[in-house]
Amino acid sequence: MAEGLLKKLVLNSPIDGTVIGSAGLMALPGNHASFHAIRVAKENSIDLTEHRARVVTSDLISQADLILVMEPSQRQALARRQPESEDKLSLLREFARYGSRNRAITDPYGLSLEAYRFCFQDIKECVESLHQWLLAAPIS
Repeated sequence: MAEGLLKKLVLNSPIDGTVIGSAGLMALPGNHASFHAIRVAKENSIDLTEHRARVVTSDLISQADLILVMEPSQRQALARRQPESEDKLSLLREFARYGSRNRAITDPYGLSLEAYRFCFQDIKECVESLHQWLLAAPIS
């Protein structure tokens, strides 16, 4: 949902050359987004029907300028896997305008539609703030 929302925001922004993608530590490659994720995204004018899961790889980590994770344990796992990537790892919640910037955004997989809606609102606050940060970032 975070990838879909950020792609939607960047689509109409002057952020050239931005490549946005998502991958998971325990993703099942090729799987579709869950039914609830597709529905909540659609409620927010985002199309996830073509989304396919992929696993985080060393190449993806090396190629990225910024890697956003949902949980502190994910940041720790990626930093252990590739210590040289630690400087580009951040919790998505670090971009939050309200509430804790250190807490996880819990994966709603297997939970109710309302859990997905709650998760989306959490993601939305952070991604919108991230988008503003990207717009203000100096081009290097």
